[in-house]
Amino acid sequence: MSVNLFEQNVSIQNLSINQSTQIVTNSISAANTEDYYRFNFSGRSSLNLAVNGLYSNANLQVLNSDGQELAGSYNRRNRDESVNITLEAGNYYIKVFRFKNATTTYNLQYSTNLILGIALPTPSITNLIPEVPLPTPSSTNLIPEVPLPTQSSSSWLDTVFQDAQMRADIKSFSIDGTIDRSEVIRILRTSEDNGVVDTTEFKDLQNLVSNASRLGIPEYVQVLTNKVVNGDVANQRYQNNPLGNLTADSNSTLMDNLVNKWFLGRDYPTSAYTYQQASGVLFQNGVNYQDIKQGVINDCFFLVGLAATAIQSPTTIENMFIDNGDNTYTVKFFRNQVADYVTVDKYLPTDLAGKFVYASKGSSYNNPANELWVALAEKAYAQLNESGWIYQDNTNSYSGIGKGGYISDAFSHITGQTVSMSNVLSLESLTNAISMGKSIGFGSKSSGVAPDIVASHAYALVNYDASTQTFTLFNPWGIESSSKPSILQLNWNQILANFSYWDGAFFNT
Repeated sequence: MSVNLFEQNVSIQNLSINQSTQIVTNSISAANTEDYYRFNFSGRSSLNLAVNGLYSNANLQVLNSDGQELAGSYNRRNRDESVNITLEAGNYYIKVFRFKNATTTYNLQYSTNLILGIALPTPSITNLIPEVPLPTPSSTNLIPEVPLPTQSSSSWLDTVFQDAQMRADIKSFSIDGTIDRSEVIRILRTSEDNGVVDTTEFKDLQNLVSNASRLGIPEYVQVLTNKVVNGDVANQRYQNNPLGNLTADSNSTLMDNLVNKWFLGRDYPTSAYTYQQASGVLFQNGVNYQDIKQGVINDCFFLVGLAATAIQSPTTIENMFIDNGDNTYTVKFFRNQVADYVTVDKYLPTDLAGKFVYASKGSSYNNPANELWVALAEKAYAQLNESGWIYQDNTNSYSGIGKGGYISDAFSHITGQTVSMSNVLSLESLTNAISMGKSIGFGSKSSGVAPDIVASHAYALVNYDASTQTFTLFNPWGIESSSKPSILQLNWNQILANFSYWDGAFFNT
């Protein structure tokens, strides 16, 4: 292919490529069929490119300064593209373009192996994994007869993984002692041959999960990969259509949808409102309970769980989120004190005026000052509901977590800590819990409450003044609420008159 770039009316973005992997997110469509990126190497360097996050077919090329193709990647459907090429000093272009009528967003990842002007040598195939002692495999490994750690890494991989392409990918990705999220996604998406995950490939994927720790796969990636490979209750549906768990002889479409569901957050909770990509950042000036503002569903129990945790242990909230660098976030919850994960992107439901309708209700979706952690945690909780263990209705929907619930359940799922529930209102037991560092949430009575208090509602304890026996409580309707006070200061008699119980989660701070 030969193109004179300088006679085309195209926008060219300049890239500065170094050893750190960087990501550009963009899209192609009928209105923008191709994107160009310009870069320069001052010396001989190796270029590493990947295009992923596709939901339709796009191709990748590297061009010289005259627009002539030097390398390209042309996988079918929405499979990832990649190019690895060594280039001399000079000016070059990267081209990402649609196949036929494809419309898709994409992530362009780029880096170089240049070190002080010298490209790194290519490792030998027999030494792709550093020769360090490997841990003894657990009894849960699907291959119980794993060779002893004294055997070479290459030989161990040859024994465990039978599919040649998958084994080669694992060897290549393991060169640095880890296999990261993007590399696991690539292994999953390229596991099929001729559109089918055959018996050998499926067994190899199961072995990938079983030996994930040994291969240096991060915990959250292990959990998500297990849901793709070994199944999850939530796999019954994807985007309101039947899906199903992966099995031998599953087609590549099923695999792609499972990856999209768990790794890319594209299985949005059902809602009567319109999803739009939110502007803003995850956190603005740290974590604060006042970031919380309840929307149109009755999930005060969950929002109070977030608020009370933010008050007592803001790092717990911060550690809930893993920024994947591609406008998606993997969110951590706990099932019986064991970490579980779900991924969300930045698309959130909005009304006709473009305002959020659930958490952060009333904020404009395109406001760059938006703080998104509450809304994304709520969305993730709605998605997690479909897995069937958070004691809601087991649907991937906002309404599914909007029918009320126990603060103690939210505490357990958010913190992974020991919780206490439906505690009788005793000043001594409550103040003891506060002194021990517990996050506290109160449940108000169903009727007969004071005018400033919402009946059958959850409140978070902000502070307790022992000298005056004054309790400061937060209403998750938010600081901007006009119908009921957001902050209440109550004495013990007022607590007794208006609330039925308290729930708590212990933090050793």
